[in-house]
Amino acid sequence: MSKKFTRKDVIDHLIYLREEEIKTLEETHKMQTESLDLDEDSSVEVDDLVQQSRSTDDAFATKIRLDEAKKELESFIILKPELVPGITEGNVVFTNKVNMVIGLAFQQFELDGVKFVGISTNAPIYKSLEGNIKGDTLEFNGVEYTIEEIL
Repeated sequence: MSKKFTRKDVIDHLIYLREEEIKTLEETHKMQTESLDLDEDSSVEVDDLVQQSRSTDDAFATKIRLDEAKKELESFIILKPELVPGITEGNVVFTNKVNMVIGLAFQQFELDGVKFVGISTNAPIYKSLEGNIKGDTLEFNGVEYTIEEIL
């Protein structure tokens, strides 16, 4: 680890990224719902109805993703990790293989040149990480991880 991060730096960046993702989902949902209105003055073809049905399904799926993303983010924002020595929800964990933010699933992201990934507490790797402390080594799916730092 070359740069000194604070837990707040990493978590604030992850929250920002999730908020941007939510904005994109909101814009997508808005476009999808606006496209659902058929022009009543034009004749309604079977193809129009099929397209409207697909658009309705797409809008519904986007709304579900949007609602889940908002709920996860709200839960993550109010998270206050327990002051315990081992890894728990809300920690930023640096290992020799990958750096993780525990508590919010998110694809790989970068902050000041350092890569992180968001890990849900439902992710199988979390069960292997939970409770470990700096210096511990664990194996998950045939990969050995050494805990270098916990924020």
